[in-house]
Amino acid sequence: MNLPIDNPPIDTTGSPLSSLISPAPLPPHLPDLVRIWVHGWTRCRGTAAPVATRGGFHVEIGRPGQPGRYVFPTADPDVLRSLTASITAPNLWVKVCAPRAVVAPLLPSGWEFDEPQFLMSVTPAAPGEPSARRPHAPARYTVETVDKDGNGILDCRVLHTATGDLAARGRAAVTDAGTPPAVIFDMINTSAGHRRRGLGGLVMNALSAHAAELGAAHGLLVASPEGQALYRSLGWRLHAPVTAARIPPPGGGPAATPPPAGT
Repeated sequence: MNLPIDNPPIDTTGSPLSSLISPAPLPPHLPDLVRIWVHGWTRCRGTAAPVATRGGFHVEIGRPGQPGRYVFPTADPDVLRSLTASITAPNLWVKVCAPRAVVAPLLPSGWEFDEPQFLMSVTPAAPGEPSARRPHAPARYTVETVDKDGNGILDCRVLHTATGDLAARGRAAVTDAGTPPAVIFDMINTSAGHRRRGLGGLVMNALSAHAAELGAAHGLLVASPEGQALYRSLGWRLHAPVTAARIPPPGGGPAATPPPAGT
């Protein structure tokens, strides 16, 4: 069962981002959150804009091993049975805001599932508030956040000062698919040799601060299990589980598997 859209925020007492949470309301329905998220996700990934279909969205990706994906805010049995019965090509992902136990019986045999994912949100601090200031990197690291083309697609990198190694990174995109604008976070990752040093939180802080300056009033992402733990500790609110499934490629080619969501 989907979690209620107005579930109370998780207690973040002592969290480094606890001051970013405020009572400003999110859109009232899960379909609205999914619509905003998928529009921002396509901006992050540089794909074609999503197309509304069957109560959800289709995104044409058109890259080797990634032809596209469908995203649905609910597990409508008729829609999922009809759609997945018509799909014969591998690697066309179908993502649904529902647990695997609900989605699996609606799919044909032979489909495989990605790890569980989670739709989450946060309300960033307003520009000018102390918690909205761009953060400083810890000793031995530098952080930079850029809006290269001035179009609200933000890239953050954390570098190890001594070696120049990329220690952590992330991307975010501001979208006006909702009112007020929202920021969608994607591809947040910390390199193996630099984990457990707060760099994931640093990336999220830096992107949040920059997005707030651009007018973003809400943050959304779809997180992996590992990412969910980080975001919960940073004060993010969980709205729904997300199940992703596909027809696997012949031989189960790993190159066709998309990057983990939100991590």
